[in-house]
Amino acid sequence: MDSRDHLAQAQPTAAPHATAAVVGEPINRVLRAHQESIDDWDFSGDIRELHARAEEMIFEFKLEIPIPCLTVEPLRGACGHFRHGRNGFGLRDEIAIDRFHLMVSSRAQVLDTLLHELIHSWEEHHGNPGKGNYHTVSFREKARSLGLTVDEKGFSDCVPSAGSPFAAFLEKHKVEAPTATQAAPPAKPKRGSKLKLYECPCGVKVRVGRSRFNAKCLDCGGLFVLKDPVEVGKALMAKPEAE
Repeated sequence: MDSRDHLAQAQPTAAPHATAAVVGEPINRVLRAHQESIDDWDFSGDIRELHARAEEMIFEFKLEIPIPCLTVEPLRGACGHFRHGRNGFGLRDEIAIDRFHLMVSSRAQVLDTLLHELIHSWEEHHGNPGKGNYHTVSFREKARSLGLTVDEKGFSDCVPSAGSPFAAFLEKHKVEAPTATQAAPPAKPKRGSKLKLYECPCGVKVRVGRSRFNAKCLDCGGLFVLKDPVEVGKALMAKPEAE
């Protein structure tokens, strides 16, 4: 069972005062309602959990920021991202969570990423974030006060400080905090090629540059099937570093 199963099965409990404490642009609430209502999206259960936890964090940690515009996107080299200003749809406070991170990382690691990005929003509304998503001294001090250890490049050990607000938050939701040896999020599979991997029943593999590939193997007569990128990633991570 991966972390997405844990996120989807957890029953989100909205903080009793969160709605009254958080004021943002109405479109973000409309978007949230849409995301939670659709039944043909693999991440609807995950996003429901993330929205509920984001509101609780905003209220409990006294961040005084609007509710975010949450998205699930494939991100390069990051587990999450906060967009300053408005995105391409004119929405503010966009927080993107990486698809691979959401699918394979632990629930504690995903919530760590969510809080990290909420602190970027806090700095945009109450501080001076500078250019890009630079992790300023004020950002790092705010993160430390809540239990996250973040360096100037944005790297975190994902281990909440003992007795910190975030550690208490995880305990309240019965989420096991990772130890130092468990903390690092799984590495993404290397992006050596943009070609997609297909395999037939007898094991012949081909790579093609299209998402639809209707072809049969001349040896076994079976169809070539697109390999699950998550399973491919797990297989790559299981190989020794030297390969």
